Amino acid sequence: MAFQLLFNGGLTAFFIYCYYYISITAPAKTRAHEIDGADWPKLLLILLIFALIVNIVKIIRRTPAAERNMSEITSIDFAGIFKSKLFLGMAFLFLYAVALPYVGFIPASIVMATLYMMLLGEHRLLFALRNSVISVASLYALFYFLLNVMLPRGISIFRDFALMVESVRYMF
Repeated sequence: MAFQLLFNGGLTAFFIYCYYYISITAPAKTRAHEIDGADWPKLLLILLIFALIVNIVKIIRRTPAAERNMSEITSIDFAGIFKSKLFLGMAFLFLYAVALPYVGFIPASIVMATLYMMLLGEHRLLFALRNSVISVASLYALFYFLLNVMLPRGISIFRDFALMVESVRYMF
């Protein structure tokens, strides 16, 4: 219970900070009573903050009074958390987000999908790699060819590769 409350409280504080940050950095409105681009994230943050506060209240209400102690925070196994598949999956996603602008969508996504399949228990590397290539090619075709959305190309040799793949569009 204590860890859930701490996590929800931390998220609430972070979302309040995000709301404040958007409020002070957004450009001035051009029309007084219209919702502009800066208002949508603020509305979503208000909904998230409200949902987190409701969740905190629900956690407190469903926990019996005898079990509402904070001693379980000191007994958390941090080594086990860092070795868990959930933490490794989040680390993979973080590294993917960092690498995406530099490596480009296609190579970064193939590596990410393969690593994630291996993390989830797929033991056959070639099977995971093949399915990753098929998945990424399908997503790339959907976004680039059908929706006309430019995906990150990367830099240097990765950019050249992305431009080569994009030139396929003009062959047909």
